[in-house]
Amino acid sequence: MKSADKYHLVLGEAPKAVKIPTRNGRRVYRITPAKPTIAPQVVVRALKVTAGSKDLIEQIPSFAQPQLWLPVATFSVCQKTGTAAFLDIWDADHFDGFTDMQHDLADCRVWFSANDFAFWDSPQTKTGRINCYFRAPVSGNYVCNVQLQSYAGPAQVECLIDSFSYGPLSFNGSINQPHPAALGPGYHSFRIHQIVGSYFFIGLTIWKV
Repeated sequence: MKSADKYHLVLGEAPKAVKIPTRNGRRVYRITPAKPTIAPQVVVRALKVTAGSKDLIEQIPSFAQPQLWLPVATFSVCQKTGTAAFLDIWDADHFDGFTDMQHDLADCRVWFSANDFAFWDSPQTKTGRINCYFRAPVSGNYVCNVQLQSYAGPAQVECLIDSFSYGPLSFNGSINQPHPAALGPGYHSFRIHQIVGSYFFIGLTIWKV
């Protein structure tokens, strides 16, 4: 008698060969990788056009003074700097010839798919996760700037610092989105949760302000 919880060796049957798709059949829409930035002036401009920035800058003027910002950590698929400790990437998608590991490292980005590609057995899930663990050297105010690039339409993610959620972030195309945070000294986790759509993770930069 077969045991339900034990693997049983059988002879699989597939008498008809599967027709390998042509390269044209696997051709996908390509987009030029967004260029990562570590320039605080660029992030300040993005911060100023975000809803709520006026009140925040009135309370803490250093958020609008990039000359005072001190680099703390950077994360990308191809490198980490500063106090960056661990970059965990969960449920990323690798379509051979497009976003396989070789392309991810060459383009310094990683892709999270959503819909389509069902013919090639894509589960059509939206479970992509990124954890960036870094150390805040001192207690104070920080800016965590996430760089993303949507693919084939708009996308939406949720960003968190430890257990604090910033809520849904919608974007279409490339985006620099600063996330201000008051942090205690020690290690923290900036997290990105996929909600809707397909996108590339370009990088995360953290400054002490």
